Amino acid sequence: MSGEGKRQDNAQPERVVIRQTTNFEPAKEKMEPVQPVPEVKLPTPIVTEEVKEEDPLLDSARRAPVMAYSGGQKNATLHRDTENPPISADSNFVPFDGSMMGPNTANVDEQRFNGLLRPTRLEGSRAGTLGNRNFIVAMGTSIPCVLETALASDQPGFTSCVINRDVLSDNGRVVLMEKGTQVLGEYRGGLQRGQKRLFVLWNRAKTPNGVIVPLASPATDALGRAGVDGYVDTHWWERFGSALLLSIVGDATSYANSRLQDSDVDAQNTTSAGQQAAAIAVEQSINIPPTLNKHQGELVSIFVARDLDFSGVYRLRATEPRNKVLDRAVLGDFGPRSTLVTK
Repeated sequence: MSGEGKRQDNAQPERVVIRQTTNFEPAKEKMEPVQPVPEVKLPTPIVTEEVKEEDPLLDSARRAPVMAYSGGQKNATLHRDTENPPISADSNFVPFDGSMMGPNTANVDEQRFNGLLRPTRLEGSRAGTLGNRNFIVAMGTSIPCVLETALASDQPGFTSCVINRDVLSDNGRVVLMEKGTQVLGEYRGGLQRGQKRLFVLWNRAKTPNGVIVPLASPATDALGRAGVDGYVDTHWWERFGSALLLSIVGDATSYANSRLQDSDVDAQNTTSAGQQAAAIAVEQSINIPPTLNKHQGELVSIFVARDLDFSGVYRLRATEPRNKVLDRAVLGDFGPRSTLVTK
């Protein structure tokens, strides 16, 4: 017994290991709820209906059965444009306004400076060819023509003339419109007081061979001035003759009235009636327009306003060998040959 108890006393105690089985976590703090930001309500303005002021003139104009106007809108537009003139972006001009004095002056100066920095853009022109000059009457050619019919500007009408020489091509080698070509034109009439020339437009030309070509070119004189001149009848006697006659009658009536006043006879109504008749006669005849008269056989000109192309009608062919042409040139024989065909 004593030996067993002694071995128990000498026995070593068991080794105890202490381990952490869970992760360390700090104590959780109590979360306080977040208070929301109170919404601020802005005051809303109260919209009140505008009370329209009644315009008695506008109401009376609306109730009127007929409303005519012609120059009001134009004047109003002009007045509105004068008050607010437009400012062009490409121009350096800035209109003066009293509101520009102050902070806006810098903006005006900046706009003007920006306009100075913009260069002028010039578009180039591309050159081209006129085509076969043997068949073209170029723009700007002046063609003399003799009138077949007389002109009177009282009424619009038609007129015609005859070309008195051959019209050559642009290079001067080919006859395109022969002598005797007839040209048809028109004039609108309505000569205004103070004018001394009548505008005539030539529409079409017809050659003796039956070739027609549209012209759409104006008539000029020998110096190239637009229109045709002539004798201008101002109708002076028709305009003032009746007024002068009535004035003479009025003077005679006044003289008779002065003689009748001596005999205590009143003739004032007769005198006033004569003056009114003279005024009416002048009013009816003062607007008679002048009349331009142009006699037949006079010379006018046609200013070609576009290129006339005859390539669709004519064609050229060689009718004489080149060596013969050179031989005649050396000998100075430039006369036309009866067998030569130019087109």
